[in-house]
Amino acid sequence: MQTSNDAPRPPALTGIKVLDFSHQAAGPWATTLLGDLGADVIKIEKPGRGDAIRYAQGDETFEVGSLNFWGLNRSKRGITIDISTDEGRSLVKRMAATADVVLENFRPGVMDRQGIGYEALSAENPRLIYCGITAFGTTGPMAQKPGMDLILQATGGVMGLTGESKDRPPVKAAPPVADISTGIYAAYAVAAALFERERSGRGQKIEIAMLDAVVSLLSDVALKSVVWDRDFEPFGSGHPDIVPYQAFKARDGWFIVACLTNAFWKRLPEAIGHPELLSDPRFTAMRDRVKNKAALIEILNAIFAEADRADWIARIEAADIPTCKVNTVREVFALEQAKVNQTLVRVPHPTRGEIPILNCPVKMLGSPGRVVRGAPTLGQHTDEVLSSYGVEAAELERLRGLGII
Repeated sequence: MQTSNDAPRPPALTGIKVLDFSHQAAGPWATTLLGDLGADVIKIEKPGRGDAIRYAQGDETFEVGSLNFWGLNRSKRGITIDISTDEGRSLVKRMAATADVVLENFRPGVMDRQGIGYEALSAENPRLIYCGITAFGTTGPMAQKPGMDLILQATGGVMGLTGESKDRPPVKAAPPVADISTGIYAAYAVAAALFERERSGRGQKIEIAMLDAVVSLLSDVALKSVVWDRDFEPFGSGHPDIVPYQAFKARDGWFIVACLTNAFWKRLPEAIGHPELLSDPRFTAMRDRVKNKAALIEILNAIFAEADRADWIARIEAADIPTCKVNTVREVFALEQAKVNQTLVRVPHPTRGEIPILNCPVKMLGSPGRVVRGAPTLGQHTDEVLSSYGVEAAELERLRGLGII
């Protein structure tokens, strides 16, 4: 049993070397999570260009990288290698020979054509775990199609369920849920493969399609759609099987009422000063409220418009019914709970002095992870990393002069 007096052990993935060829969001998020848990993640970018997300918003030079880039690439070291050159590929092979993990999210076949795909690298290092992230999969009619978060949210059905009604435009989920969920699955799969390697002594290839990741988020909705052979209307802020369970607009803003069970509902009418709703046969059981959802929501909308949300939240919370304000992002970080949870940590930044950045979301009490550093500037650790693989200073200078690093 872990106690407060136990000395923490090193982070869980200490000693694991990860070569990160990924770009944009899904792959970088996976390697960020591995880095938070102690892995030595080396982000490999093309000299002079780097990951395209460095350029987003233009709020910094591309060498430093945009805040978008910083938000997705903490806890890594960064180097530059041109993998389209023979000498660049030779450097990659030298590093991969002692690496534990290679992760990339190019289109299928790109790394193979460069001679640094799974077959080539694992032939020299059978313990290597190679994780390839694709948009739609490695085979099939969509395998070579480009894919990014918006495309996957639309193709994977999320946008078909997001919005207020089928007569209004579809709405993407504001966070990049396809990218982030893929990254989480990739990190989870790599951790599982590392554990399995302890038993078998061998690495393996992992294939993760963003399409599969985003479809998995549909969970019970997907099952009902397939079994019942029907599509659902967009959910808005609500749920097709639970009523009331959505956002409502008070006089001064939006808040949530979440009557997940009938027990919560039975306390709501009295709490909001309308006990007559409890005896209305249209709203007795959950199935009745689902059937008569439009009528109930119209009634509740009119009631909640009469007072401020703080008043409603106080009354509803007093009845032990789940409720909350709909926060902006800045309001989230102002929450006392967010401060207690240490949701943000501060890291050095090349031009801003120090900036707040999201903390590692996983709390491992025995072997805690942490944010090691902010995102690397382009090629920041090239000499440091390659020197550790035996590349001499004169050779580094020559390679840099040729644009290979």
